[in-house]
Amino acid sequence: MERPELNLEISATDFLDFYWLKDELTGFCRTNQLSTAGSKQEITARIAHFLETGERLKPSPKRKGNVKMPETFTRETVIGEGWRNSQALRTFFEAEIGKGFHFNVFLRDFITNSGVGKTLGDAIDGWHESKSRPKGSSEIGEQFEYNRHMRAFYDANPGATRAEAIAAWKEKRSKRASDQD
Repeated sequence: MERPELNLEISATDFLDFYWLKDELTGFCRTNQLSTAGSKQEITARIAHFLETGERLKPSPKRKGNVKMPETFTRETVIGEGWRNSQALRTFFEAEIGKGFHFNVFLRDFITNSGVGKTLGDAIDGWHESKSRPKGSSEIGEQFEYNRHMRAFYDANPGATRAEAIAAWKEKRSKRASDQD
């Protein structure tokens, strides 16, 4: 089966068996008076539910209120519940680490989840340790399907070009997930 059009005629099963860009999902939502709020996974689940039942689900509630973060940071500052990777934190990390600093996968998770109760010094140590790991060894979140495909393609085809990887991606997303190798 070729990739169907995303409209009211598609079954929830067929919908879930194909890859959709977030723009396609939000376009469908706007056309059918569904909320466009949330992650791609949340929007996908909302559309699948709608196609299956006709019911328009409301988005899940956001985090409770704005969490107050300190105005200044030190290496001894304890990471609190609900912290975000803010511009103020970026400025702190750039001052401590240098201009090569960026919020990587490790640090984004550390600040928002696993580092609650630990210090910003622990975050810096963890960032340096994560930078010493071999390139491509960090896990790519399931919401980043394109990036996951590209890594897997290059692993399976070491001498491949970017054009070949992109062509394989286009082929992959045109097929059902259940028909993939």
